Amino acid sequence: MHKQLKNSGEPLRLGIVGVGHLGKEHARIASGLSGVKLVGVADPNRAQAEAVAAKCNCEGFENPSELMDLVDAVVVVTPTRFHHAVAMESLKRGLPTLVEKPITPTAREARELEQAAELAGVCLQVGHIERFNPAYEAARQTSLVPRYIRAERAGKFTGRSLDVGVVLDLMIHDLDLVLDWDPSEVVSVEAFGAAILGGHEDIAQARLRFQSGLIADISSCRMSPIPARQMVAMGSEGVVKIDFAGKKVELIQPSQALASGMIDATRMTPLALQALQQEMAGHLEQTDKTCESQHDQLTRELMDFAQAARTGKSPRVTGTDGRRVVELAERILEAMAAHRWTGRVDGPHGIKGLPAPRGPLVASARRAAA
Repeated sequence: MHKQLKNSGEPLRLGIVGVGHLGKEHARIASGLSGVKLVGVADPNRAQAEAVAAKCNCEGFENPSELMDLVDAVVVVTPTRFHHAVAMESLKRGLPTLVEKPITPTAREARELEQAAELAGVCLQVGHIERFNPAYEAARQTSLVPRYIRAERAGKFTGRSLDVGVVLDLMIHDLDLVLDWDPSEVVSVEAFGAAILGGHEDIAQARLRFQSGLIADISSCRMSPIPARQMVAMGSEGVVKIDFAGKKVELIQPSQALASGMIDATRMTPLALQALQQEMAGHLEQTDKTCESQHDQLTRELMDFAQAARTGKSPRVTGTDGRRVVELAERILEAMAAHRWTGRVDGPHGIKGLPAPRGPLVASARRAAA
């Protein structure tokens, strides 16, 4: 429990720092939230700040400090490399603060923000928006205890968030969800990735082993022609498939006969095997449903923050949650940097050590190379 704001019956005076691609959406939604007054937005691009402010009927600032003088709480939607500085100023002023994901580029900076929030006695929330996806919420409400998770997240190249790699850009979503579903210690990390477009990694694959016995395979790509946002979780209770984009969840549960091991196909006659093949669908109970919510995910995230800021209660995604996921991301990045592509100590390794291709794969590429 954190400090409760004074005059809790009055609207929460909110300020948003950073109104680029995502920040302007925060501002649009916040300007219409019940119990919230969007006082202003700040951005180093004054023209952008003023344009968003005009649409949202609030004031535009170039200097975030001027905005922080006027508000009860702050939302930080700057590029990741500025999260620490902006959020630290907000927290030192005693302002509840929501920081977009990832909380910071490094775990050290995340711990500093976590400590600053504790010292000030105010809420620190992290914008891991998939926690508010109704399909994920429905999956978490099941009795499934995951023993294996496979997650895939891929998107087209957007040219944004290039100050970090795909691990902190996209994979961070699924890392947060897996840690939420199984909070036990991650005992080992295997990973590899490649920087295709220069700079940070654009493709990443990680295998995580948890103290609980859970194994999670997580893949991310930010230059894929085919978008993907899905997760499959398996356990003795059955299988849960989550389609984050479509907000759909599929539940597959084995019959009692399958679950109890009463069926032994290795001892069956050919005729019995043929019958089992035809009856297998009856041994798998399947339910598909589209999950709906009254509000979209970003709206629900901001509503959660406003409530936490006003009442002092803990938000759904805390600063501690944000720090834990960045710590795991750092372990993945370290494993990627050490990965040997040919298995040799003196061979290529790391995100920029991908071995040279042996030749083209398709005919058009062969003609171009000729």
